[in-house]
Amino acid sequence: MSVPATSPRRATLDAIALALAFIAVDALVILAVLSEWLEDSTGVVAVLALAAVVLLLYRDDVADAIASGNQKLGLAADDAAVRGALDALVAEGWTVQHDISNERGILIGTLVQGASGAYIVQVRNRAYRLEHLRRARRDASWLHGLVGGWVAPVLCLTLRDDAPHRRDGVWIMGVEHLADWLRQRTPPRRAGSKA
Repeated sequence: MSVPATSPRRATLDAIALALAFIAVDALVILAVLSEWLEDSTGVVAVLALAAVVLLLYRDDVADAIASGNQKLGLAADDAAVRGALDALVAEGWTVQHDISNERGILIGTLVQGASGAYIVQVRNRAYRLEHLRRARRDASWLHGLVGGWVAPVLCLTLRDDAPHRRDGVWIMGVEHLADWLRQRTPPRRAGSKA
């Protein structure tokens, strides 16, 4: 069962509500310690345990809220190197469209189309989580209807030199490998062709 994605506004409101709830519960625990309803060590353990539970349960909402804020402030991953590598492909007949937005208006990456197919390239600095892979697959699936064919999701890491590899249906690689990897892709077979 998949969980529907939340909007950046919803993620921000969830993070704020979570912070307020956490502060309220911590205030109750501190009041209980000061009123000597709880021992000092029990109160400290309770506060730390609540903090751990909150972080585990809502880390994606908090991360999405921070990412949304960074995107609005222009602090997202520096994609200049990726843009440069992809723009070099235009002279070879590729179509490159930067700053593609999804149906909710959120930037999802760069759409690259050539003889070998269509690719949505999303940029991350160094690390990625499984959530990023899921999001890349969802965005590629959404673009399928607009492009009129399959769109392969690609996660490009600007601060790492990973060789191209595939994980959970998403191609992952360092920026140094991106243009050459795209050039080496073979065009898809047509329905009537024989292998």
